Amino acid sequence: MPITQFDHYTLRARDIEVSARFYQEVMGFRVEMLDSFAFPFRLLFLGDQAVVHLLGAGAELDAFLGRHAPSYEKGTERGTGNMEHVAFNATGFKEFLARVKTAKAHYVQRTLADYGVVQLLITDPDGIEIEVNFPIGELND
Repeated sequence: MPITQFDHYTLRARDIEVSARFYQEVMGFRVEMLDSFAFPFRLLFLGDQAVVHLLGAGAELDAFLGRHAPSYEKGTERGTGNMEHVAFNATGFKEFLARVKTAKAHYVQRTLADYGVVQLLITDPDGIEIEVNFPIGELND
């Protein structure tokens, strides 16, 4: 059976309110709270798809996941592999960049002319790199 589509990725947030606000205000995702879990849980929607599951780190999450290393501590024992970044395609470069700057989020801008894109590499509140690709023509709009 082949894979048919991407569903979501899950992030553990040290401060779920700060992270949810970042994804809403900078990334433009719609945020919905789930109350049916023993730990803080937010769904972050891109259109009708909940592409990010945001989990509040802490003892309740650790118990649910059956993890032995605390979810709120740094270190390789909490790692889930060598994930480099997540990426999205977008339009509205200038408006998006203005939101990033207003939020004072760390970012790097680079142009990949051979691929026809300008990229923003943004760091979320928990250190996850998010790549957002825009059509290169939007640099001159």
